[in-house]
Amino acid sequence: WTECTEAVKTSYDQLLGRWKEEMDTLLVYAGVSSAVLTAFNVESYHLLQPEPADPTLAVLKQISAQLNGYTLTPPFLNATNTTGLTQVPFQAPASAVWLNSLRFSSLVFSFAAALLALFVKQWLYEGMVPGTSPESARLRQYRFNGLLKWRVGTVVVVLPILLQLASILFLAGLLVLLWTLHNIVAAIASVLVGLVFTFVIGFTLLPVFKSDCSYRSP
Repeated sequence: WTECTEAVKTSYDQLLGRWKEEMDTLLVYAGVSSAVLTAFNVESYHLLQPEPADPTLAVLKQISAQLNGYTLTPPFLNATNTTGLTQVPFQAPASAVWLNSLRFSSLVFSFAAALLALFVKQWLYEGMVPGTSPESARLRQYRFNGLLKWRVGTVVVVLPILLQLASILFLAGLLVLLWTLHNIVAAIASVLVGLVFTFVIGFTLLPVFKSDCSYRSP
């Protein structure tokens, strides 16, 4: 009995330990990713707002509008229109809308992954059972059955996917920004991003076709 419970406890502790290590790594990456995304989003959300009015520029526009409203009919100077400039409703460019949609979606995925990772760490902590007594063994099996029933392992697998989606959305937003600034820089960045995606897809699909491939993930 002792050897059996020791073997089960070792296997159970190794499983929880591996999941905890994955959550620790994920939290570090999510923290770095969120910090980078926040820095970019602070700059990009201004594109969705009209530029603040410059008082000097507003006065000059008003003077220009008034001067354009005068007509010269010798020997008189008539004011035909002095109502000023018509305010045109602000509409954000489509590129700004796409850019912010991608970046803020990426930030949401990153924060969601970090938040769920914290929950998983708490679940794993509650699932730990010390000792090898019969009572501990029954409780350990009960906790393990609960982990399987509520698919905690599936949650652990999904969290890295959320971070991968966040990275993809960020790179897509980066390309949207670059294509609005400079075509050559955008083309180079697009090629590099394409190479990254090619490697990622290759690393993901190779284990499907090659059983001895070590590029495996949960």
